[in-house]
Amino acid sequence: MKMMLAQTAPARFDVKANLATLEMLCRQAIASKVELLVLPELALTGYNIFDRLATFAEPLDGPLCQAVADFARRFGIYIAFGMAERDSQGTLYNTAVMLDDRGTQLGAYRKRQLWDREHEHFRPGDEYCVLDTRLGRIGLMICYDNEFPEISRTLTGQGAQLIVSPTANMHPNASRQRLQIRARAMDNQCFVACANRAGQEDALHYCGNSIIAGPDGEVLGQLGEASGTLIAELDFSAIDTSRQAQDYLKDLRS
Repeated sequence: MKMMLAQTAPARFDVKANLATLEMLCRQAIASKVELLVLPELALTGYNIFDRLATFAEPLDGPLCQAVADFARRFGIYIAFGMAERDSQGTLYNTAVMLDDRGTQLGAYRKRQLWDREHEHFRPGDEYCVLDTRLGRIGLMICYDNEFPEISRTLTGQGAQLIVSPTANMHPNASRQRLQIRARAMDNQCFVACANRAGQEDALHYCGNSIIAGPDGEVLGQLGEASGTLIAELDFSAIDTSRQAQDYLKDLRS
C-alpha cells in the first residue's frame, strides 16, 4: 500500500485556500500512484482557531467533509484529515475523518487525549477507531494521543496494521515526536504514520518532522521542518516477519 503524508502549513481561517491546496496534493498523489493521503490535525481551518470555533466547527456531514469527499471520489484516493467537529447537540470535538476512494466516510475518531487549551473548547472522545478498508485495517489517533502508548496498543489489539495520526505538534518537540512514533510502531509491531503540520500561527511554531515508522521501529521516511510531502510503500507482510521472532501482543500478560 502506497501512502503520502502531506506536511502542510494551512492558511488560518481560510478554508477555500486550504481546499485548493488539498486539490493540488490529490493531483500529486495520484500522479505518484498513492492510495492513501494523510493531512494534519485541523488541516483545513488551521489549528489555532479557538476564538472562532463557533464559525469553523462543522458536523461530519457538513460542507467541509462533503468537499473533501468530492476530492476523494474524483481522484479515487483514500483521505484522512483532521477537523473541528460540532455534533447535533452543539458539542465540539477534535476529530479525524477517514474517507475511501469513492468518497464514503468510513469512520471518524474523536481525540481522547486533549492538550492544553483544547480542554477549554473540546470534549474528549471515548471510542477507539479501527477501520476495515481495501488497503488494510487502519487505526486513527490524533497528536497528543501519540504520547500515550495505551492508545496505540488498544488499536493494534483491535487489529490495526497501520495507525495514522493527524498532528499539530510544535517546537521544541520534533525529536520527541520522532522517538514516540518509532516507539509506538515497535511496541505494537505495526506501521505508524504521523502527519504533522508546518508553519506558524501567532506564537505557535509547528515543528513538522512528519514520519512513517515500520513494525521494528525503523524509519521508512521523514520530513524536516518545512512544508512538503512524504511517500512510502508499506508492505504489511513485514508485520508477520517482525512477530516471528517475538510477538509482543501474544506474549503480553494482562
